[in-house]
Amino acid sequence: MKFGNKVNFSINLELDKHSHGVWMLGKFCYWIKNQQVGNYDLVVSLRDVLFSMAYIIGDKGKRVAPKLNEISSEKAFCLINKCLIEDSNDIYSYVADDFLPARFDVGIDMHIFNDWRVYLVANNINEKIIYKNMKSGIVDDVILPLGEFDSVAGEAYSYLDCLYEEQISKDK
Repeated sequence: MKFGNKVNFSINLELDKHSHGVWMLGKFCYWIKNQQVGNYDLVVSLRDVLFSMAYIIGDKGKRVAPKLNEISSEKAFCLINKCLIEDSNDIYSYVADDFLPARFDVGIDMHIFNDWRVYLVANNINEKIIYKNMKSGIVDDVILPLGEFDSVAGEAYSYLDCLYEEQISKDK
C-alpha cells in the first residue's frame, strides 16, 4: 500500500502473507524525493510501527519553528540532532524555551530506520523534511506544502490502525 507521492513524500507498507496475527509482520519505509528512506527489505512488526507512529501523529501541527526552517538544512539538522542525542540547548536560539524539540523527529523508532534520521520543521507556509543517511553522512531535504507530511502519515496510520483492529477481532 502506498500513501502520498514518491516524488515528494510517501509511505509504503505491506503486510506479509504470514503476518502472525496481531504482530502484523510486514514491510515499511518512507520515500523522500524518490529515495527510499528506511530498510524496506527487513521484516518489521507493523503493529510496532503503528505504536511508534502514534507519537508522530500526536505532534501534528506542532512543528512550527520559522527561524529553524529558514536556516540551512545542514545547520538545522545539526541543531536538532545535537539537542536530541547530546542534550544540547543550542536549538533554543531558534525555538521558544518551552518548545519540545522531540516533535521534530518523524523517523520511525525501529531497526528499519537505524541508518536514518528524519526531522520535520515547518513555518507558516510550508514544511521541510530534513533527513540524513547516517552511513553516507549526506543531509538532504524536501519542501512540502504545509500539512502534507501529517496528511500522508495520518492516512498510513489510519490504515495500520484498521489492520490492527481487524487482527484483534480475528484473535478473539
